[in-house]
Amino acid sequence: MRRRTRPAATYIAAFTILALLCAAAALTLARPVAAAGRAEHGAAIPVLNYHSIGMEHGNPYVLHPDAFARQMNYLAAQHFTPLTLDAFVRVLAGQMPSPNKPVLLTFDDGYANNAETALPLLREHHFPATLFLSTGLIDLPGYLSWQQVRELAEAGWDVMPHTVTHSHLPKLDQAHQRAEIMDARRKIEAVLGKPARVFAYPYGEYNRTTLRILRKNGFRYAFSTDDGWATNRQNPYKLKRIVVRSEDSFETWVRKLTDRDFAEGKEAWVPNLSFHMNAF
Repeated sequence: MRRRTRPAATYIAAFTILALLCAAAALTLARPVAAAGRAEHGAAIPVLNYHSIGMEHGNPYVLHPDAFARQMNYLAAQHFTPLTLDAFVRVLAGQMPSPNKPVLLTFDDGYANNAETALPLLREHHFPATLFLSTGLIDLPGYLSWQQVRELAEAGWDVMPHTVTHSHLPKLDQAHQRAEIMDARRKIEAVLGKPARVFAYPYGEYNRTTLRILRKNGFRYAFSTDDGWATNRQNPYKLKRIVVRSEDSFETWVRKLTDRDFAEGKEAWVPNLSFHMNAF
């Protein structure tokens, strides 16, 4: 009887070991699948940062209207999808699938030519945009009026705060920073009747106090002027943008728009594009 029990015990032990190995293998195989699932929700979107659309030689933040028109024609011809700010937020949060070739168009400060020059060009292509408005500049020479701001909003533009006086926030104490941010937000919400919970830093400047104010007061995102694409892996209060400078060639603008590594300065410029720039 003892000779018969030894093989049975051996078989039981072997079966137990085999079952444990199979279970371990199943867990190992499941992990990459879960990781791949998370990776599918990654989002990276180029955010173009414009300022003034006009003619001022030598000012890198004033883009000639012809150059702006050429860029918008390129977006249309290459089938980019400019997003509303709400759509941008939902794509970044994984709440909706990203359209093909998404892009967010943003304008900082509140120049009158945003309404007089940029808006008609965007209307031709049915493109939405986002304005980050410094409310204290309203009605100053060269800047928007509240009537023009309303016209932009009615045309589908989102309007968000960019402080009151376009101040250097890190140079201010907490109380003054909060006033610059919250007074601008309250004024925009009062005039347009919509929440204004996305922010852009004047000069791209902020400190820990700035970030604390934004978090405490329910802002969802904030844009810097650090070059690159915005992604859902970035700090939501440090989203990158592509600052559009008049000194950049059209080829450079296209490369920043289409090549994330180049936009972030990780790759040198090599003029080897597969299409003819003169077509735009």
